[in-house]
Amino acid sequence: MKYKQYLLGLFFIVLTGCSGYTKKDGKVYLRSSNEARIGVRYLEVENADYSSFDVINHNTNLDLAKDKNHVFIGTSILADAEPSAFEHIKEYYWKDNNHVYLLRFGDTDCKIKQADIRTFEVIDDNLWAKDKHHIYYGFDKLNGADPKKFKAIDEDWGKDDSFFYWHELRIDSLDYASAIILSPYYIKDKQHVYYNDRLVEGANASAFVPDGVGSFGHDDKNMYDREKNEGPITEQYRRTYIDKE
Repeated sequence: MKYKQYLLGLFFIVLTGCSGYTKKDGKVYLRSSNEARIGVRYLEVENADYSSFDVINHNTNLDLAKDKNHVFIGTSILADAEPSAFEHIKEYYWKDNNHVYLLRFGDTDCKIKQADIRTFEVIDDNLWAKDKHHIYYGFDKLNGADPKKFKAIDEDWGKDDSFFYWHELRIDSLDYASAIILSPYYIKDKQHVYYNDRLVEGANASAFVPDGVGSFGHDDKNMYDREKNEGPITEQYRRTYIDKE
């Protein structure tokens, strides 16, 4: 499974070095250190019940545990989670009797609002998910997407039988039949180019090419940054992106 760096930073901050829970003198602590194991810290897990505290085994980079009263993410209580019913769905997705959770480091309220617990499932091991009513990208519900007809194309793009979606954003004015995904950010149809769901004003769709790994692109005349026309292609831009091979 592959997540882009900005999504890793936003949803799944990876803890470097060694970390883990430990019990000592009637209290529970979270041990952490950097990769060189310099500056080890022991952070108390407040409100933890010593006798019933237990580490939750999983395959993510988060510290998870529970006792008879709470579920803990790091040293904090995961809001509203039921320890007796808390179970893994896939990757960073969990559930109990009342909620579906998408866990992320540093956040204690990780509920996916309106998610149907009984029918919720992760699509293709990434941030796309669905239940019987809705499609979700992370915490966001897609407007009008049909769960029965939705297909996750890759980490960024999905579609149903009527619309393409970039993350949770629906591209209403895109011509569905002629749509071609160009990059993680750009998509075009026979007449227009879009950056995410925003029209790239004046771009020549037949000649448009995304550049680099980010938000740049060019057509036969102009260079673009996201949806903005930055003017005629400069020699520097040409050397950097167009003639680099």
